[in-house]
Amino acid sequence: MHFLYGHIAWQHTPAATQEGVTRMLAALAAYPWQDGGTFDLAVQDGGGSLAVQQAGEAGRSLSHPLHQNGLTIAADVRLDNRAELLAAMRIDPAQGDTLTDSELLLHAYRRWGVECPQHLLGDFAFALWDASRQRLFCARDFVGVRPFYYHHRPGQGFVCASDLRALLAHPDVPRRLNLAYVKAELLTGLGQFQHPAHTFYADVAKLPPAHCLTVDRDGMRLWAYWQPGQTPERRYARESDYVDEVRQLLRDAVACRVQGTVHGVGAHLSGGLDSSSVAVLAHRILQEAGRCATGFSWAPPFSVLAPNDTPDKDDERPLVEAVAAAAGLPLRYTTLSPEQALAYARRDITRQPTTTLQMELSTSQDAASLGIRTLLSGWGGDELLVFNGRGYFADLLRRGHWRALQREFTARGELHGGAVWKQWISSGLFPLLPTALMRYLRPDDFPPPPTLPAALRPDFVAALARVEPLTRPELRERPGVRHMQIALLENGHIPYRLESWAAHGASLGLTYGFPLLDRRIVEFALSIPDFLYFQKGWKRYLYRTAMQGILPDKVRWHKVKEDPTMVEQSRRVHKVAASSLREELRARSANPFVDVEKLIAAQDAVADKVDTALSGGDRRARQRALRANRAATGGGWLAYVDPAAAWE
Repeated sequence: MHFLYGHIAWQHTPAATQEGVTRMLAALAAYPWQDGGTFDLAVQDGGGSLAVQQAGEAGRSLSHPLHQNGLTIAADVRLDNRAELLAAMRIDPAQGDTLTDSELLLHAYRRWGVECPQHLLGDFAFALWDASRQRLFCARDFVGVRPFYYHHRPGQGFVCASDLRALLAHPDVPRRLNLAYVKAELLTGLGQFQHPAHTFYADVAKLPPAHCLTVDRDGMRLWAYWQPGQTPERRYARESDYVDEVRQLLRDAVACRVQGTVHGVGAHLSGGLDSSSVAVLAHRILQEAGRCATGFSWAPPFSVLAPNDTPDKDDERPLVEAVAAAAGLPLRYTTLSPEQALAYARRDITRQPTTTLQMELSTSQDAASLGIRTLLSGWGGDELLVFNGRGYFADLLRRGHWRALQREFTARGELHGGAVWKQWISSGLFPLLPTALMRYLRPDDFPPPPTLPAALRPDFVAALARVEPLTRPELRERPGVRHMQIALLENGHIPYRLESWAAHGASLGLTYGFPLLDRRIVEFALSIPDFLYFQKGWKRYLYRTAMQGILPDKVRWHKVKEDPTMVEQSRRVHKVAASSLREELRARSANPFVDVEKLIAAQDAVADKVDTALSGGDRRARQRALRANRAATGGGWLAYVDPAAAWE
């Protein structure tokens, strides 16, 4: 993992820009950095610096800025199409093999200029100073695996960093809360509002995935170099052709992320299709070199939670065990402690993206303690290649393909149960209806708009009342598989999770890899016929078929994938930690945002009801209880926000 930092100032002295970068580096001094470097830039009438720090796997990315012939680059990069790039730029392969990925980026910039990112495959974020043009050029990979935050003050300067805390440590970056973002978060739930470009701070933005920017003395220009809707369709004569391509693409994507590593490699293993297939293939590829991977499940060990000791008895651990046993894959479960629950609760989510990290805090610490420096995840599969086919049935109905629709509903009913006529209504008709009507017909699925938590301080409520919350695209099911996949890609939750895990991983020297978010796989998933996602009663049909010989049949054709043991362990741990969590809150009672005593009283009032619902088997009751809990007790995270953050 590499982190980059930069500061370009059109008016400051070089000493001032050096000091700014030094402060950013100091903000993350506790991280296990192994190498790094800084380079001062030649900025007319001003100053500038770029810096890089490296922890864990170095790969082919340089751990310091690279300067060649007036170009200077600071990069966090792993390029997966080196051979194609060398051929396109007419570089001899023998010479090309000696080039780092950072050097190859400079060659690509010389060849294609600011259009170079569209030719790149891999995970990257970089800042490139072009001295002849007195211009900084920045780019981020197409899904946002590598973070990139920035602050731009037109005519004065530009500051960028891979980590939000580092950027906020720079003296030129205001720490003024973005109340529109804060309000959206309060109305959505902890870590549930994510935006591809905005942050909790009004003067800090994210470079969105698949975007570039240039900044110079005259201003900044931002544009997208890749669009999901522009992927050409694939149409093959035989199903087996799609299957073969899935298998090859997945193996290539996994290989790119594990070959060349020198430290240990781990992989998440949930017993589902996506993470299990990634873990097995990583293990097989490493075995070819005499190495092995280690599987990590978020589920608790049997010593913590006995078999089937969950309300709905759908214990996923037998599936995890089946995958590990069939592949000969070493397996470790996750034990969550009250101390880790406290560590999760006290995170300042405005500075530390926190989504889905509750179990991962423990899992990643275990992996790092074993010397693992690359951790693979199957995340992103559900939105794309392992998509469940949402929107397919409504599209068939809209197009008048009623025989095909009846055939699929009949097959699904025989496989999973349920009346066919109900499927015509719920899966065929409902996605075609307007949201206002659906709120009337299905109130549990379309609850009324939430209100702000009652425990907020009056003056903070008044400040929030003066702004409109940020919004995101609607994600309810609509006709068309492709429409749904693109909506998920543009929603913002994918890059937010990647940013969250990248920041946390760096603190342990870990680099996360997401093979199912490889650009080749994503473009394949967006190009194939809709019926491959749902066929013969099975959602995720193509992927299930393609995993023959990779996953056990009991996993490939398992009907329902849930993690009740993970939820149950979390519930029990939080119950044990409840009194300590209250004391943590009380220690922050002087915060200017939320009345801690009122918040604790609200939590106590709903605690038993929420605990009963979470320990029961009624899924809708759990959803209702969680919504009620969020309405009554939301906003507790504000107690951990830096009280010096401006918000007026």
